[in-house]
Amino acid sequence: MENIVANPMFIAIVTLMIGVSVWFGLSDESTEVKKSVASVFMDNVFYFVMALFGINALLNFNEIIQVPYRILLFSSNVVWIATLGVLIYGSYLYGEKFWTDKTKAKSVAKLVTTIGLVNHAYMYYRYTSVNALLFIILFVGLLALLTFTPLTRKVSPFLVLVGFGVVHLLIMGTRSVIYFNFVFSPLAILSLFLVFSGLLWGYKRRMLPSKQN
Repeated sequence: MENIVANPMFIAIVTLMIGVSVWFGLSDESTEVKKSVASVFMDNVFYFVMALFGINALLNFNEIIQVPYRILLFSSNVVWIATLGVLIYGSYLYGEKFWTDKTKAKSVAKLVTTIGLVNHAYMYYRYTSVNALLFIILFVGLLALLTFTPLTRKVSPFLVLVGFGVVHLLIMGTRSVIYFNFVFSPLAILSLFLVFSGLLWGYKRRMLPSKQN
């Protein structure tokens, strides 16, 4: 039992589930909206896991043949490629449906923010890091703005994302950050923010294709 609890993948799954549960219980959107958002989010989690194993097997085939357990060890590059791929593919599948629907877009933002907050709360509990504390403050602040103020009605979601990304990168500095026991370098986080910002800009202006069209 102790080995299971100490397993990084188990911790990641528990952290993720706690974040989703907290969001579902406290978010003020309708149950129908929350179920729709949660369903799409879990679909993307599934795509991410499949991408992790697929990319890892592709890039490290010889090593995995020699040491099968290697299939469960993911480098930061594998994690970054999988995250980037799912971000783009998920946007293609659901971009038009979510990014142009203000209620669902706001609900997605609150879900991701809540999950990020739970992640950094766990990181602070585990490492008592000043950086983790700063990330907690950042995520709590954004969640409060999304929940209790008309932020998204007065400020473009694109500008909110850019502002959040800049502060996130400033807190990181030259240090990597851990999300669900996966390590992301500052360059990886920057690239993900740039790609997501471009996708958000494109879908808000209806310039990008979507399967939901």
